[in-house]
Amino acid sequence: IGLDDVKKQILDHTALVKLNSIRAAKGLHNRMPPMHMVFTGNPGTGKTTVAQMVGRVFHSLGILSKGGVIVTERSKLVGRYIGDTENNMQALLELAKGNVLFIDEAYNLYDGGDTKKDYGHRVIESLLTVLSQKNPDLIVILAGYEKEMMNMLETNPGMKGRFPYHFHFEDYNADELLQIAHKSLSRMEYVLTPQADKRLEETIAEVVANKDAFFHNARWVEQYIENGILTAMSKRLAGLAMCVEDKSLYQTIEAEDVENAYRLMKPQTTEKKPAYRRIGSVA
Repeated sequence: IGLDDVKKQILDHTALVKLNSIRAAKGLHNRMPPMHMVFTGNPGTGKTTVAQMVGRVFHSLGILSKGGVIVTERSKLVGRYIGDTENNMQALLELAKGNVLFIDEAYNLYDGGDTKKDYGHRVIESLLTVLSQKNPDLIVILAGYEKEMMNMLETNPGMKGRFPYHFHFEDYNADELLQIAHKSLSRMEYVLTPQADKRLEETIAEVVANKDAFFHNARWVEQYIENGILTAMSKRLAGLAMCVEDKSLYQTIEAEDVENAYRLMKPQTTEKKPAYRRIGSVA
């Protein structure tokens, strides 16, 4: 659902990779483009899902031997003592071989400060060694908020040159989030009454109209459904006997379920900050 620009960019990129793969197989001169990518956007905009698709596509093209996705972040990479980070990276790169290595909130690895006080730069050094290889059987995707990611790459030319492909994931609009909600409920075999569907549409539209810069998009919708609407429904049905034969009672979401969930799950628009630290100087 949505992500039209990202889909087009990915298809264009894979078309070029496919062309060079065919030329190589036929003994023709080819120049395989760099594979490593930067995904920017807010949480819940589909970055990890698209990374999984990238893994499958590039495996089908013969670029990756496995095609899975290994997801990690700073807390899993940076050790407390000298040598820990290098050991962590060696183990991770071995695990990621043949797959996509997806590093979330990658801007946390580098703050432009004194590298002696922080081991995040050791992760980058290990990555640069792999990124310099011609055919590493690995695609690295760095992901995070756009401003912080761009600042990190600008202050680290060695990284920027090895990640020429930048895909930006826009926030979902209200209609797209409603489609995501409908798809999720349908997959779990739930049915909305017309009144419940109308209230769901209204609440999602209200949330999107008042969202802040760190809105969690599809992730919020999933939590709204699973931790809000379905919990409210379960409370409403708690008094019914398990022997009730009409299974539609256990499938049908009422407007009151949506309303009760919204009172609890409506996002607060208090200011949030990305984890760890911001990149760059503060005036």
